[in-house]
Amino acid sequence: MENTVTKISETAGLAPGTPVPVGIDESAPSKFVIFIISNEGITSERVGTLPDVLPEHPLGSTMWIDVQGYAGLSSIRKIFDFLKIHPLFQEDILNTRQRAKYEILDGALLVTTKRLFYAANGRIHQEQVVFLLKDDCLVTFQPATGDSFEGFRKRLPSLKGNKTLPGYIVYALLDNLVDNYFVIIEKLQASLEKTEKRLLANDTALERGVLSGLKHDITAARHVIWPMKSIVTKLSDDKANFFPEGIDPYLEDLKDHVYQLDEACEIASDNANGIIQLNMDNLNVRTNEIMKTLALISTVFLPLTFIAGVYGMNFKFMPELDSPWGYPLVLAIMALIALFLYRTFRTRHWM
Repeated sequence: MENTVTKISETAGLAPGTPVPVGIDESAPSKFVIFIISNEGITSERVGTLPDVLPEHPLGSTMWIDVQGYAGLSSIRKIFDFLKIHPLFQEDILNTRQRAKYEILDGALLVTTKRLFYAANGRIHQEQVVFLLKDDCLVTFQPATGDSFEGFRKRLPSLKGNKTLPGYIVYALLDNLVDNYFVIIEKLQASLEKTEKRLLANDTALERGVLSGLKHDITAARHVIWPMKSIVTKLSDDKANFFPEGIDPYLEDLKDHVYQLDEACEIASDNANGIIQLNMDNLNVRTNEIMKTLALISTVFLPLTFIAGVYGMNFKFMPELDSPWGYPLVLAIMALIALFLYRTFRTRHWM
């Protein structure tokens, strides 16, 4: 394989189907978990490197290879060779910057999706998850850290009948991935509600980083969930090729979940826009209050400044200059004026 690159643009000029790893974290070692799923039971084996020959499995059973991490490129190449995967599919699988899509080529089904998770910085991030189905072999590719299919693994021993077939397992893994989306979206909605209540409780304005973080999270979620609508629709259209009989209600249920998530993202986007507008209103209220306070202070000091300016001219013929009570009298008048204005503003609730 070619050397790993970080940007898709670095592959410019290469022939289509050149399997160049894009955006792969080579610091985390790969793990390979091989499941043999049949009515007789489930066997699993976890290895760091795949053997030259993949294990045999009985007719009617499913071999699921879960590739955790892309660093083990030599083992991944063995999977491609064993299943005779088209070079265009190889290129798409190794490109972790690939968009979500559904494609069929040379009797193989490729579904490229993303998983959502909250990173250490508290923001939503996405990582690529790929499903490759050919004949009775299913291969999934996911990052080395985190497990996108933990819930489904717990249900593996209970699978019987058609539920041990590759098509149903693809559906079940996609359903597990979609269920994880609900966890992320619910946390995002809770964060939006908390932020909105905070803004409604008082006139404080949020920092720009908080608002940009919310917009980032919503955009990241929509970028993953919106393409899933097209994927689940195509799954229903091509169910005869890859899925067992009786899968229709399950695929429809999966479609309903994806559309529900898309609607939740739409509502979250509207809420975020409302929060931004509410934050602007609070900011304007605070600005108006400051300007109002400054205006009232200026109003109080305006007549006092006028009086001080008049007696600061020091004309020779000013009767008050010769009076021993002139200075305290002027100060008293200024104090009375200030007190009168202050009481007037307080009575009218301007201060």
